[in-house]
Amino acid sequence: MIIGYARVSTTDQNPQTQIEAIRGAGAEKIFLDRQSGKSLDRPEFQKMKETLLPGDTLVFYKLDRIGRSLLDVLNFLQSLSKDGVLFRSISEPMLDSTKNDPLSKAMQGMLAVFGELERNIIRERVREGVAIAKAQGKFKGRGRPKRLGVLDIDGLKTEIKIGERTVTDLCKKFKISKSTYYRLKEVN
Repeated sequence: MIIGYARVSTTDQNPQTQIEAIRGAGAEKIFLDRQSGKSLDRPEFQKMKETLLPGDTLVFYKLDRIGRSLLDVLNFLQSLSKDGVLFRSISEPMLDSTKNDPLSKAMQGMLAVFGELERNIIRERVREGVAIAKAQGKFKGRGRPKRLGVLDIDGLKTEIKIGERTVTDLCKKFKISKSTYYRLKEVN
């Protein structure tokens, strides 16, 4: 089955050119979103994904109609290929997995390479950002912030040494769980 997907960024834009071209490509069903391509979490896009079956072909007007993030789009196209779904861009004939010719295969390989490149660039930017934040003393590290500061821990340890309060009372006072209490007590 040939399934089409069209998208315009605003309700003011007219999707008619896309729809006519997709219909002309043989689409039996067309999904249309009227919102930004910033995220792939769009209602009709999700319905379209759920409709696609192995052997189907997804037709779209241009690659940027799928989404704006190159990485998201490449991951989506790779998932289509993995699921046995073919794809075809009307405006970009080299993006056509329905053809089994060398150019189409080369283009799919290049898309995979660009996807990996994009992932590596993002990873490198994150590492650089963390290094800069650490150098400036702004890096918070990973995970949830600690509930107790150094002074709170010292106060809790003092209370434990005195031994006048119950575990439950101390947990309520310091707003911690019993497991945190026992973990801190062992450090003592």
